[in-house]
Amino acid sequence: MSTSARIPQERLLQIENLLASKRREIASRFTEHRKGVLVEREPDDEGAEANRNYSREFALTTLERERRNLVEIEEALARLKKGEYGICSFCGKKLPEARLRAIPWATICVPCAENARPAGK
Repeated sequence: MSTSARIPQERLLQIENLLASKRREIASRFTEHRKGVLVEREPDDEGAEANRNYSREFALTTLERERRNLVEIEEALARLKKGEYGICSFCGKKLPEARLRAIPWATICVPCAENARPAGK
């Protein structure tokens, strides 16, 4: 049974709009962060250089996280179109509505996510 049969069409449209909106928001931030990383400035002193290096590393980490989020959102939109949205990719059970509200592009349920976490973390 496809997810589309389980989630009302109106809710699927809301989810699609939410994902598209989030995609635009993240893509915009991604563009702005990328501009900040590409700008080269001449440091005034060692402290300024250290600060610039830290800021660049932070921006690169942020860019990578946003890139991953964009990929996850694109994948969620594809699952939505295929009728596979809202199903845990590990156990195959329906993801709880609260999970999808918190992370609309979620692919696994909380118990499976916790079981997938390495021991001691």
